[in-house]
Formats: sequence, C-alpha cells, structure tokens
Amino acid sequence: MDEARLARARRRSVAQTAGAIGLVLLLVGALMFVLTSRQEARALDGELTRVLAAAEDVDDPPPGQFLARQRPGDPVVEVTPGASPELTRVLDEAVRRPPGRHDATAGDDRPVRVAVAHRADGTRWAVAADLAPLRRRQGQLGLALLVAELAGLAGALVTATLLARRAVAPLAAALGMQRRFVADASHELRAPLTVLHTRAQLLARRAHEQPAERLAGQLDQLVADTRALGEVVEDLLVSAAAEHQPLPDTAVDLAAVAREVVGSMSAYAGERQVELRLVAAGPALVRGAGPALRRAVTALVDNAVGHVPAGGHVTVTVDRRDGRVAAEVADDGVGLDPAEADRLFARFAHGTAGAGRRFGLGLALVQHVAHAHRGTVEVAGAPGRGATFTLLLPPA
Repeated sequence: MDEARLARARRRSVAQTAGAIGLVLLLVGALMFVLTSRQEARALDGELTRVLAAAEDVDDPPPGQFLARQRPGDPVVEVTPGASPELTRVLDEAVRRPPGRHDATAGDDRPVRVAVAHRADGTRWAVAADLAPLRRRQGQLGLALLVAELAGLAGALVTATLLARRAVAPLAAALGMQRRFVADASHELRAPLTVLHTRAQLLARRAHEQPAERLAGQLDQLVADTRALGEVVEDLLVSAAAEHQPLPDTAVDLAAVAREVVGSMSAYAGERQVELRLVAAGPALVRGAGPALRRAVTALVDNAVGHVPAGGHVTVTVDRRDGRVAAEVADDGVGLDPAEADRLFARFAHGTAGAGRRFGLGLALVQHVAHAHRGTVEVAGAPGRGATFTLLLPPA
C-alpha cells in the first residue's frame, strides 16, 4: 500500500514537473513565433513603403513585387508587365483605395500584401508583394519551435523522472528501514518474550504453592531472561542507528572499550566456566561512537563465550595491524564451518552449535557498526578449532 502511494506520488510529481516545464516552453515558443512574425511583417511593410517612395515607373520593381500607377485624370492603371490577370485586378482595385496596407488573394490562394500611396502631384501608386516566402518562413519557424517543444518536453520528462526518483528515494529508504526494523524487532523479540511470559506465568502459579526460598532459582532465570531481552532491544537500536547515522567525530579508545566489555562480561563467562582475558598494550584511538563500538565488541564476546565449552578460553586482543586498529576476539570453542562464511553476517541466520548468537542480528550489528566507522570485520576458523573475529577500524 505504501509502495503504491509512493509510486503514485512519483508519477504525479513527474506529470506536474513535466507539465510545468512543457507549459513554459510552449509559452516561450509562442512568444518567439509571434515576435519573429511581427518583426518580419514590419520589415516587409517598411520595404513596401520605401519602394512606393522611390518608384518612378512600373517597369522595374524589386524581385517578387509588382507596381501599379494611375496618373491624375487618367482612368487607365499602369501595371508592371508580367503580372497575372488576378494580380492586375488586385492592383487595379488597390490603386483606387485610400493610402494604407492590406492583404489580398491573387488567384489560386496566392496571398499578397498591397501598399497604397498618394503623391502630392496626384499620382496614385500601389505595390504588391508575394506573401508566400513570408508564410513559408513562418511555417519553418513554427515547425522548428514545435520540434524544440517536443524535444524540451522529452527532456523535461527525463529530468522530472530523475528528480522525482531522487525526491522519493529518501521516503522509500525510510519506509524500507522502518519495515526492516519492525521485522527485526518482531523476529528477535518473539522468542525471548515468549520465554519470559511463560516463565513469569509459571512463577506466578508456583508462588502460591512453594515457599519463597524455593523460587530464588526461578527468579534468577527470570532476571537472565530480561537481560537477554534487553540485549536484543539494544542490538536492534544500535543496528538501526548504525545504518543511517553519520560517523561521529569523537575519539574513542578501543582498548578502553574492550576493557570495559571484558569487565562486564566476566561474570557471564565465569558462570559458563570460560576464561575471558584481555590483551592490550596501550591506548588504541579510533573515531566514532563509543556506545556502538561497545555493543559491537560485546556482541563478538557474547558469541565467543556462547560457543566455548566449560574450561575454554576467549581472548580479546586490541593492537595495531597494517596501519589500522584491530579488536580481535578469539576462542577455542566449537569453531565454524568455512562454508557458512558467506552467511555469517546475514540477519537471523543461526549456527548449529553453541548457546551464543554467532550467526544472526549480533554479527549483522557488528558489520553495520564496522561499515559506519569505515572499517571491516574479518573471520577465520574451522570446525572444532575455534573461531576468530577481528574488527578493523582506521585510526584516529
């Protein structure tokens, strides 16, 4: 429904923009045609006036023109030799009219413009000019303007289409982001919410039957479920922000971020009997958003701890490699299948072993954060030999 509205809005924008441009071109073309035609008509009228003023006889008019003269008291009208009978009739009628200009037809739809002048000696003069060349030039001008109008309209349609796409693109992107976020939320929140709701129901039912001390373990599980739900919500928010927010211009010590993550995840690793350690020689400054980087490193550590059996090890190393700052999370757990490398960072893809979220929104989040910070994520490992995820970022 929303896509249909966007499509209609785009088509309406194209039609309105192209119509406005086409109307402007039409008005400009019509104005040019009128002005040019009037200018040529004035030029012809001026030429006829000059011919009448300079004429001495009817035998030698300019090409394409014919003269007529009537002397005072003489009923005979002299006409330029070679004039057709129809043109002779037009000139004979014109020379008897008052001074001025008018258009007439000299047979076979041949338009002519006639100018009449009376001289002080009583002589009446008339000149007729063929209007066919003027009409032909006007037709050529009109055709040229029509072609220009059509070409301009085609260009307007292309331009309007590009502008409409550019104008609607942010709306389409926002709609896509909104739908993706809703899909992410509904997909990721469904399972923890179901578990949380079921556990709360059981706990409420047993609270009437069991003493409080026997409910402690179930309360701890409920707290753990709320913690998992909070992590999912935080993943969703950070992932959505990493997709469209610009890179903040803030110096962040990635070593300090890793130290904070290791400190906060130590209890969780201890519960799973996994040794979590940090190797960082000194500060490692990058530019970006501290919360987003913290969540990315947390996602990597959570995945690693969840895929390591009791007695295993997870090592977080922060150092410089080839001019970039690296945050490496290595484990000696169940490892990963290299065949799954292409789908590691796809949303909602899950691995076949371990309790963490090595495949799914966690790694999708890490990739989004890395790209937002102009960095990359590298992965290496093999089944049964652990896995290593490395977040590589440009230094500050």
